[in-house]
Amino acid sequence: MAAKPYKTSKELFRGALILSAAAIIVKILSAAYRIPYQNIAGDIGFYIYQQVYPFYGVALTLSTLGFPVVISKLIAERESSKNSFAVKDILLTSFVVLCSIGIMMFIALFLGAEWIAGMMKDPQLSGLLKIIAFSYLLMPFSSVLRGYFQGINDMIPTASSQVAEQCIRVLTILVLSTLLVYWDYSDYDVGKGAVFGSITGGITGLVLLFVFVFLREEWKLFSQMKIKPVIFIRISKALIFQGLAFCITGLILILFQFVDSLHLYSLLRETGMGEIEAKEWKGVYDRGQPLLQLGTVVANSFALALVPVIAGFVQRRNKQELLNKIKLALRVSATIGMAAAIGLVVTMKPVNYMLFTDDKGTITLAIFSLSILFTSLIMAKAAVIQSLGYSIAPVIITIVGVCSKWALNLVLVPRYKIAGAASATVLAFIIMTVLFYIVLKVHIKKPLIEKKQLFIILKSTVYMGTSVLLFNTVFQVVLPNESRLLATIQALIGVGIGAVVFVMAVIRAGLFSQEELSFIPVGSKFKRFIITNRSKRNHE
Repeated sequence: MAAKPYKTSKELFRGALILSAAAIIVKILSAAYRIPYQNIAGDIGFYIYQQVYPFYGVALTLSTLGFPVVISKLIAERESSKNSFAVKDILLTSFVVLCSIGIMMFIALFLGAEWIAGMMKDPQLSGLLKIIAFSYLLMPFSSVLRGYFQGINDMIPTASSQVAEQCIRVLTILVLSTLLVYWDYSDYDVGKGAVFGSITGGITGLVLLFVFVFLREEWKLFSQMKIKPVIFIRISKALIFQGLAFCITGLILILFQFVDSLHLYSLLRETGMGEIEAKEWKGVYDRGQPLLQLGTVVANSFALALVPVIAGFVQRRNKQELLNKIKLALRVSATIGMAAAIGLVVTMKPVNYMLFTDDKGTITLAIFSLSILFTSLIMAKAAVIQSLGYSIAPVIITIVGVCSKWALNLVLVPRYKIAGAASATVLAFIIMTVLFYIVLKVHIKKPLIEKKQLFIILKSTVYMGTSVLLFNTVFQVVLPNESRLLATIQALIGVGIGAVVFVMAVIRAGLFSQEELSFIPVGSKFKRFIITNRSKRNHE
């Protein structure tokens, strides 16, 4: 009997690890494909795709992060909860509610496509929006099935369906866009081919989930279901309100993209730009999105590994260990976020040329890259706050952040154009970072990062930035001619130098103890570089 809880804990941890790994793979795929797509479609083609992407991003977040988490929570807690719902009640209610939401969102997007495209000042986007609308019809099925499998701690179906969905989606995007460009179709037709990937990917993920249902004979559970009104109302409330709370942090980047999609192009037109010029510069600005997503994934993958540990200490009410792990999560996010943000700033010109075929908008993208630091901190703080059981604060702060972004765009874009939009993004993220810090400080009531630890991060960043800038100067003197090949060589060597200098400076200064490194993926590899006395002094 004593071994059972241990086995259950191991199974839970293994399940969380599988789901986290799948989430990281999905995020990397979701960001990385945009680079070759921009190379294929060009800046105007990239602008077209990015204008409508947020509408798909919402459907993806709801079907992978929001509703499945709540459904799984209701199933997993049904025995310990005061409201002991049967699994059939949870699944049927969830399916009916989500079908209603999915159909309403489909109708709103499909029938309102012309109106939304008109708001964006680009009527030709309506066809792309109508294709994306079909994603919302797939959302109820995938959400319920993923939620069920997660609720019984069987993470393989959810993880494999998410990865398969993104793989087929990315493959569809790259293959169709290449063929349509080759066949000389219009930029908007190429965009339609790209967004069609949301349908092929969604169907693939759903088919795989149904395969798991039949292979494991779970289909019996979905037979002879009846709606019970009282239970239906209770489950519906939990599904809608908790679903919003769980997915809000996953929607932060998408909501900021929504703001830019709705009025950045029109604001650029108001500055005197022509139609083609404004689309090109919006496409150049959108180059920052995959850089932000990839940079944030790196930081979040480290912080994410600590969230189950934090939740465990909350349950055991071990306040000191809880504080230590929260401080570690924030320190890891600040460290990786700072390195990624400043590293991109000092290598942006060659990185821009390497990834996107030219160096247009380098200053704007350098400003935009600073967002990586603040989004890394925001995601970590939001995850910690939710682990502590506070789910309303992230929703309110996200609303404040999105409204700030909208208002700052109106002020800064007319004067500074896409650089103003990038600055508005950074400033809005700073506001959110400060608000999340205040909320966390109110609940923790202890210092969240030591001054000497902050000094180590800043000092290491200066070392890294200086070494990369010095290398860039020498490289330009030795090889002054500009080409994409030289830019690639410069970018890769510069990134390598910056990474080595920053990691060695941070580790040797003792920012992390040997015990703390063991909580960080691949952190144990760096233990031998720690100067023990320094590490002890920095954690006393």
